[in-house]
Amino acid sequence: MEDEALALARLKGRWDGVYSITCLDGVWSAYYIRTGEEFSARSLSYLRTKIRRDWARRLENAPGSPERMST
Repeated sequence: MEDEALALARLKGRWDGVYSITCLDGVWSAYYIRTGEEFSARSLSYLRTKIRRDWARRLENAPGSPERMST
């Protein structure tokens, strides 16, 4: 699909240098370049969601990041 190829190109461009993103035989995957942690998904949109969640988790756990206050 042309739209899917364009969406993949945009996703790769957005996360270039942070995640390596591929689609082989219908399996979408990404790995975090610094550690090699890898995850996969059944669709591009699901992989996009996983990348965003993973990145948010990394930011939250980064040294020097503000601590969250519990309520």
